[in-house]
Amino acid sequence: MMTEDRARQRSYYCSAKQQAIIARRAKKAGMSRSAFMVACALHDEPAAGETMAAPDELKALLDHLPATAEVVTHLMAPVPDLGMSVVDALELLCRLKAPEADP
Repeated sequence: MMTEDRARQRSYYCSAKQQAIIARRAKKAGMSRSAFMVACALHDEPAAGETMAAPDELKALLDHLPATAEVVTHLMAPVPDLGMSVVDALELLCRLKAPEADP
């Protein structure tokens, strides 16, 4: 008879890219892939409809939403003479700086 405390091997299906992301995030967390996936799956999350923010904080966020959307739109728009957006350029610089972290 098995107890719940005894670990057993399980398998899961994911793409190679997803597996690389899991491995990278587990390594960054200093955990094995198994421990990382269990921790992610069992992590307490707010129930549907719940939030960690207070009502006044939510109102402040909503009040700033149009300005935030405008900033994001500008960050995503192609920059003349660059051929990419600011976000794309930052992602490229990060990949160039740390190519071993890219899956």
